[in-house]
Amino acid sequence: MVFVLGVALGACSAGTSGPAELTIEQLRDATYDNVLEEPVTLLDGRFEGEPFVPGAATRPIVTLVPGALTKGDLTGDQADEAVVVLVRDSGGSGAFVYLAVVSDNQGTPDNIATLGLGDRVRVTALSIDDGKILAELLEHGPNDPMCCPTSEVHREWTLQDGELMEAPPRGSRVRGHFVWGHESRSFTECGGEREGWAINDAGAELVEVYEELTSTPYQPMFVEVRGAWEAAPREGFGAEYGEALRITELLRAENEGFGCRLELDDVLFVASGNEPFWRLQVREDGVSMRLMDAPGEIEFPTPRLSGQTPHIVFEAEGPGSGINISLERRRCVDTMSGARYAWVATVETAGRQFRGCAAEGI
Repeated sequence: MVFVLGVALGACSAGTSGPAELTIEQLRDATYDNVLEEPVTLLDGRFEGEPFVPGAATRPIVTLVPGALTKGDLTGDQADEAVVVLVRDSGGSGAFVYLAVVSDNQGTPDNIATLGLGDRVRVTALSIDDGKILAELLEHGPNDPMCCPTSEVHREWTLQDGELMEAPPRGSRVRGHFVWGHESRSFTECGGEREGWAINDAGAELVEVYEELTSTPYQPMFVEVRGAWEAAPREGFGAEYGEALRITELLRAENEGFGCRLELDDVLFVASGNEPFWRLQVREDGVSMRLMDAPGEIEFPTPRLSGQTPHIVFEAEGPGSGINISLERRRCVDTMSGARYAWVATVETAGRQFRGCAAEGI
């Protein structure tokens, strides 16, 4: 299949050290781990494996994306690492995208970390700044066909013990009511203690969700966002406020639901779904789940955690059966209310599977 990444990448970074000794030619012929089951060695930027079935046409193909390269110091040793983008095509409709970090091991490229970004994700910008990998991505929104992701996402990673760990998005989590219009763009924190002009740095999704979930102009909509408070604009409608909230990420939005009343203290996650309605809490000391078609609350002991963002799993054993809670960090839409969440939840227990959305605790 033909797969095109929308790339607008710089080949340099904000690292303080000199240029890396690794050349693009070396990276195009390097060996990369954790893309297929076995390491793959590229030849002129491409690897072709054996057919999945003898004599068949489909086979695994891994390619290094031209131009998708940045360099900078990720380890603090004053030497630059290189970060490249790889695409794995297994002959079907999917094209799985990876970030690979390569260090210079005495003149030989050494792939020290690889991270999967997902199926047909598009990398539009890539850089290294202050020891972090910064990426602008197009990921799949709730209504996007698999061919064409449109959701603009900013993500950051640091290199820790040979693994790429996602850095928290810019700003802190804030909950309140959001209004978006020509003359009034405001955010009021839950409880009403703080109000300011709203500056949208979260992308088009924030406004699109507001327009979808509200029915009248300037109607307040509950949101949970990441952002930072700053001085209000000196001119325009924003100058009427004492300060402004610069919103960098939309986490949750709803017009029907608990809103500010959703209790997120002392929990790791809360999740819920429909048909039939179910709801659960994941805490450090246990898991509790309630089903509309079953009496009472089902309790499980302290869960085991595995994986890392964007995909983590909690497992616990109960007296009758166990529970497996799989959480994936991507946009989720509640099938009844249209509310948006930052996590997709899949729960398996007692031979049944439940799907829904989840919110992270505070």
